[in-house]
Formats: sequence, C-alpha cells, structure tokens
Amino acid sequence: MRSTRNILPWVAAGFAVLSLPAAPRALEAQTSDLLILVAPVTATEPVDRRFGERIAEEIRDALKIFPGYIAIERDDARDRIDDFDLDERTMTPIDWRQLGGQMNAALVMTGTAVTAAGGVEVDVAFVEPRSGDELPMVAFTVADDDSHEEAGAQIVGQLGQGVEYLRSLAFCGDYLASEQPMDAISNCNAALALNPASDRAHYLRGRAYMLNEAWGDAVADLQGVVDNSPSNTDALESLAFTYAQLGDGAASLRYYQQFLDFRPDDVDTRLRIAYELTQAERWGETVQLLQDGVERAPDNVGLLEYLTGAALRAGQTDGAVTDPAMLRVAVDASGSLVELQGDAVNPSTLSNATNAYMLLEEYDNALAFSEQALESISASDGSGEGEMSREELLAQVHSSRATIYDRMENPAMGVTELEQALAYNPDVPNGRQQLATLKLKTGDIEGAIADFRTAVEAGADPNQIANAIFSLAYTNHFEAQSRALSNPATIDVREVATALELFTLAAEFVQDPAASEQMHFFIAFGYYLQGSAYDGRNEDDEACAPARNALNAFQRVGTHLGQAGSHQAASQQQIREAIDVQLYRQESIIEASCSR
Repeated sequence: MRSTRNILPWVAAGFAVLSLPAAPRALEAQTSDLLILVAPVTATEPVDRRFGERIAEEIRDALKIFPGYIAIERDDARDRIDDFDLDERTMTPIDWRQLGGQMNAALVMTGTAVTAAGGVEVDVAFVEPRSGDELPMVAFTVADDDSHEEAGAQIVGQLGQGVEYLRSLAFCGDYLASEQPMDAISNCNAALALNPASDRAHYLRGRAYMLNEAWGDAVADLQGVVDNSPSNTDALESLAFTYAQLGDGAASLRYYQQFLDFRPDDVDTRLRIAYELTQAERWGETVQLLQDGVERAPDNVGLLEYLTGAALRAGQTDGAVTDPAMLRVAVDASGSLVELQGDAVNPSTLSNATNAYMLLEEYDNALAFSEQALESISASDGSGEGEMSREELLAQVHSSRATIYDRMENPAMGVTELEQALAYNPDVPNGRQQLATLKLKTGDIEGAIADFRTAVEAGADPNQIANAIFSLAYTNHFEAQSRALSNPATIDVREVATALELFTLAAEFVQDPAASEQMHFFIAFGYYLQGSAYDGRNEDDEACAPARNALNAFQRVGTHLGQAGSHQAASQQQIREAIDVQLYRQESIIEASCSR
C-alpha cells in the first residue's frame, strides 16, 4: 500500500494562557456538487502515454453519475493551463494541485502508471489542494496498457470509499466545531477505520479528546501526528497544551518551543511558553525567551510587561539581590513601556520598576518611578488594572515607598508612607507589623507597641513579631553596649534601657518556648549590663544613688535567668557568680554611704 501524507487543513486560532486551543473551523455545508480536477495519469515507458490519458477520461465519464462530485471539463482545465503558460506534458503533481486550487477543485487526481510484474501498476492519489490531505487509495495492477476501463473502474470504486472517509472527517470536524466531542470522536473513528494512517483524522480526534478533557487519549493521537509531521504547528501547539494539562511541564515546553521554531513571531505562544517556564521557576530561560520576542517585536506591550515582571523575579530571591543584571533588564523594559504608553502605562509596571530600582539601591530612581506610579493610578478610572483595585494598587506603591525610605534610613518618612498605604488598604500584607517596626526606629515605642498588638489581633504571627522586635533591639541598641562590658564606665545606660524595654516587649509577644528562654536570658544579661554601667560610674566615690540603681538592676537578673532555661548555661553560671559578688558590693556601699 502506498503511504499517504496527511496535512491538517486548518490553522488553530490563537488562545490565551491556560485556555484550550480553538477547535478547527467546521467544514462548509455541501449545497452543490464538488469539483474534481482529473490530471492524465503519468505513464512511464514502455507504458503507452495514451493509457494515462484514457484512464483520466474514464474517471471524468464516471464522475458524471458519481453522487456529490463532478469532474472539471478537460477543455476548461486546458484553458487555465494556457492562462498560466504551463505545458500539460511537463506538469508535476504539485502543479496540478496548484491549478486545482485556482479552479476551486475539492479534489485533484494525479497518478502514475509503470510496468510491473504481471502487467501495469497504477497508483493514483486524490488530494485536497488546499490542505494536502489525501484520500486512502491503494495501488493496483492491470493486465496491460489497454486495460484503461478496468483501471478506471478500480479507481472509481476506491474513490467511493475515499469519499466516505472524507464525509466522516467532515462530520467529525462539524461536531468538533459544535463542541460535541463524543459525536466527533465517533465520526473520526469511522474515518480511521477507512484510513488508519490519516494524520488529519488522528488530529481531529485528538482535539475532540481535548475538548472532552481526556488528556491521555489526546496525547496518543497528537503525538503520532507530530511524530509523522514535526513541522505541523497545529498539532505541536495542541500537544504542548495537552502535556501541560497532564502535568508534564518538560514535554509541554519542548513542544511549545518546537512550535516557536516554526512560528517565532507568534506572541501568544511565546507568552504561553513564558508562563510554563515561570510555573517551573525557570526564570533565566523565561527572560531570554521574552527578550528574543522583544527583539522581534520591540513595541509589543504584552511582551515588555511580562519581561518586566519576570526579570524582577529572576534578579532576586525573597528580597535579596541574586542577579543585578536581571534587575537592570526589568527597569529597561519598564522604561520602554513608559516611552510607548506614556501616562497609560500599567501601574503594576511602574511598581515593578520601583522594586527593581530599590533592589539595585538606586533609591532616587525608585522614588521617581513610584511617584509616577501614584500619579498614573490616581488619574485612572479604577478599571483595567487586572485583579487589583485602584486602592490596592495605591497601597502597594506607598508600601514600596515606605521600604525605600526605610533603606534610606529615613524611618519617619517610611511611617508616613505606610500609614497612607494602610489608609488605602488596611490589609496590606504585614503592613501593621512593618509600621510598628518603623515606629520603633523613630523612637515611638508606645506607638509601635499599639501597632504590634493590632497586628497580632489581626492574625499576625506573634513569634515573628517577637523575633523582629528582639532583632531590632539587639542590633540597634544592645550589641555595641555588650562589647563595652570590659569597661563598664563606657556603657550607654540609655541605650541599654531601650534594649531592655524592647526585649521585655518581645518576651511578652513570644510563644515559642525556646525563643522565650533566649529572650529572658538577654533580659537578664541586659540588667547585668545596666547594673555594671551604674557600678562602673561609682568606683571612685561609691555614692549612694548609683549603688541603689545598680542594686536594683542586679536584683532583677535572677528572676529572668530563672526563665531562661538552659539557654547559654555556661554564661548563666558566670553571670550568677558575678551577681553574687555585685549584690554584696552594692549592699555594702548602700550601707556605708546612704546613712551619711
């Protein structure tokens, strides 16, 4: 049997990320006889050339009574051949197919006749000129080159089966377009029973399985089509989508990228591949894919917007810069969007650029972009910005500006920005907690405590809050003072007092037992440090008031060590021994000095 090559007749419509590729256009309803262009069968010597012409004439005569089809008159075909300045004797099957397309033929018959064992082998093909799809036809042998009537009869007999195949395909396509997948599958099965090698039938059935969400069955059909025809972009696109539904991201990406090799300017598919890559967190590949697209379409807003967000994600991990070059790509892409769109630029683009500049520590640029974002959002009508409302977008930008000011060591402005953010959206992620932290940095401990309490009431993790307070207190107020223990007179009592106030606050919030023990240890150590500072200033004159202050501090150490568990047990023992000495010393000073 001669192998057939079946090429899909339809181009799938574009579709958005995570949507099913559009079904092929349904076949137009047949309201009149369809035309068949019958070419003379090409006879190879010693077969008589007229044998091929007689076969063609037999077919044209038979089609006069063949239901649903009619042959194009030979004279009409010759006229068009003359119009195109062709020579019928040298025309190839491709030439005949092109002529058939010009003459609105539904099918074009071409074939060959060659000497074979036992007679003459005749091999014909009926092809749809626009799609390239072939009817199932089997080569056969007749006795000699006078057997044109027998050859014609065999061809017409097979044509009847081929037409039934076409009819089944047509119904399959119609049902598919009407979103009736089971009827489509049934008719494709009928077509495949007549022509098991039909890629077109396998493709349509695969699409019907997709519509029915039978993804495994769809892969079986579509994979075969792609294996037979690797450049079939319709099948590549459908197969890639189907693998994505099966959770095989690697296969999905492979076939999407093969599709893009043939259709590099298809922006929708490029964005779909970018989506699949981001799902797999392959950020570098995502950026490269989008950059390639931008090179081909530098004014495409969709590509630039996606590139801005993907490059921002590729350049950092949890707020820590990992690839500054990627962040530069993000700000450059956002700059291109501003040039293209002006005031109409998507506010989220400006927000992304703000964050990228912030991560690059280019704070002036970050503030400038964020200001532009605020103006753009405020001037909008509140629609067209995606899933976020205008208030949420404004809150997001003000929150980013608060972070910028915090990094510029201007917590007071950070407080102002974050308060505005919370006014627009009280549910800014961690907003109340961040506001409290900023207030701590400004010295507004009372305000910070109130905001921390509000955050916990709203569901914030008290352990996280406790750790944030403790970390800030240790870094900003305690660490440097603890290093001065060797020279107690240089310890800043006020800084230690601030640290103790914050350590105590952290211990009030914390719920984790181990963290609680750590905090009580440092509270104890803080009081020891405070008492040592008072004593260090009292060594010369052993005055009453400093001794009372020192004694008060040292007396508090034991209580908190008792709640420190086994945290830094060795250090605890040293502190206890030192406290015993200090308590005796301070009581002696008080007894000697305070009664004077």
